[in-house]
Amino acid sequence: MVTVKQPYAVRYYKGLKAKEVDWLWYPYIPYGKITIIQGDPGEGKSTIAINLAAILSTGKPMPLENIENTPKTVVYQNSEDGKEDTIVPRLMACGADLTKVAYIEETDSAVELGDERLAKVIDDTGARVLILDPIQAYWGESTDMNRAGAIRPIMNQLANIAQQKKCAIILIGHMTKGNGKGLYRGLGSIDIAAAARSVLLVARLKNEPEMRVLAHVKSNLAPMGDSILFSLDGQSSITWLRKSKLTAEQILTDSYEESNSKLDRAMAIISKCIEDGECSANEVLQQCEDQGISKRTVNEAKARLNINSIKRKDGWYWVVNSEDEADDED
Repeated sequence: MVTVKQPYAVRYYKGLKAKEVDWLWYPYIPYGKITIIQGDPGEGKSTIAINLAAILSTGKPMPLENIENTPKTVVYQNSEDGKEDTIVPRLMACGADLTKVAYIEETDSAVELGDERLAKVIDDTGARVLILDPIQAYWGESTDMNRAGAIRPIMNQLANIAQQKKCAIILIGHMTKGNGKGLYRGLGSIDIAAAARSVLLVARLKNEPEMRVLAHVKSNLAPMGDSILFSLDGQSSITWLRKSKLTAEQILTDSYEESNSKLDRAMAIISKCIEDGECSANEVLQQCEDQGISKRTVNEAKARLNINSIKRKDGWYWVVNSEDEADDED
C-alpha cells in the first residue's frame, strides 16, 4: 500500500499583515463577506433588499447616514416575484438606476448557490453587491439545507467568492416558527448563519404594525450595531426613522415597552409629509392629531428630525434644516 503524502506547511501569524475590514454599511454589512437578513414572511425583508439596491445604484447615503457614495452595480437575484410586474416597479418607486441593477437570466437553468455563474456575473458586471432573495430558493433540489455536511462546502464556496471578488453577498432568509434566539430561528442548518459574518433581523413592533425594526443578531467583525426603526411606505419604499437600543432578543420575545411608539409614528408622518422639502405645519399636526399623537410629541419628533419652521403669508411651514436661521413658531 502506497501512502500519498499530503502537502504540509507550517507558518506563523507574525508573517501576515493585518488588514482592515472594508465596509459597505458599518457595522451591518461588510464587503468580502456574507451577510444574512432574515425575518418572518411579510415583515419587509425584500423591501429592504430592493431599497438597498436602489440606494447603492444611485450613490445615495446609506440609511441614517449623510455621506454620498459612488454609484455601484448590484446583482439582485429574486426567485419569488415577477420581474416586469413587481421587481421593476418597486425599484422604480425607490428611484433606482436600473442600468446598475442586474440579474442572471434563469429561463433555461435555475441559479443555485454552488453555481459558477455567481462568480461570473460579479466579474462581468463589476458588481460590489450580490443579493439572493430568498436563500431557501437557491440550494438546489438535491441539497438538504438541514444537513450540516451538505451546507458547509456550499457556504464555504460562497464565502470564498465574496472574499475573492471583494463583494458583499447578502442572503435574504425566512425564519422558523416559535420562540428562541434569532440566530437559531433561520431555516436550515445553523451552519448557514455560522458562515455569515453579520446577521440582521427584520420584524414589526407588536403594538405598531406599521413600524418595523432592523436589529443586529450576530456581528463578528465589529461591535453590534444599534437597531434601526423604519416604516414601510406602501409596498416599495422605506422611511428610515432613527436608531434604537432595542435588541433582537427583546423584539423576538416581546419583552420591551414601546413608550416611544407614538414618537416613532410622528417621525414617520413628518418624514412622509416633508419628502418634497417642506410642508404645512397644520397638515402635519392634523395628521398626527387624527392618530392620537399630542402636539408635544410632534414637536419632539420635529426636533429629532432637525426640522425648521418658516412663516409664510398663508401660515407656518416646516422645512428641511439648512444653514439659514429658522423663524420662531408660536
